[in-house]
Amino acid sequence: MKTTEILSIYAAILSSVVFIWNIARATPRFKVDLGVGVNDENGECKSGIFISIRNPSPHIVHLAVVSILYKFEKIGIIGRIKHTLKYRRLPYSVGWVYSSLSNYEIDDKCPISLEPGTSHNIFVPDNIIQEILKDNELSKLKASVQDQLWRNKYSSELEWP
Repeated sequence: MKTTEILSIYAAILSSVVFIWNIARATPRFKVDLGVGVNDENGECKSGIFISIRNPSPHIVHLAVVSILYKFEKIGIIGRIKHTLKYRRLPYSVGWVYSSLSNYEIDDKCPISLEPGTSHNIFVPDNIIQEILKDNELSKLKASVQDQLWRNKYSSELEWP
């Protein structure tokens, strides 16, 4: 190979990497986490769950809805494949029930705009979690956050004691 051929291959690879990197940086991203914690409300400590939404991207993220999900049934790999084929989408929430936080009189302050490098926390007290899980034999929870462009992000599962 000649030096010019090597340089042209290097330039093509480098420009492709820069192009992909710029696309990845141009897309607003946010992350959702669930964690057990204690909050001080009116001088009284209450245990519960914090829904934490973080914006690590260099862009403002406009959030529309925050929901809490509870596990309704166990779905195996066959059920997930059937769901994917039927609805043509990834089965992130198969077997989960969405419940708006406003059903339990929790203000999620949505719609909200998260500046770059900031976060937003929502506290869900223990008594509301017990109400959500009272008729359910599975005690797994997740949080879902949807932005203004209808992109959903899910937290990982949390096993409530």
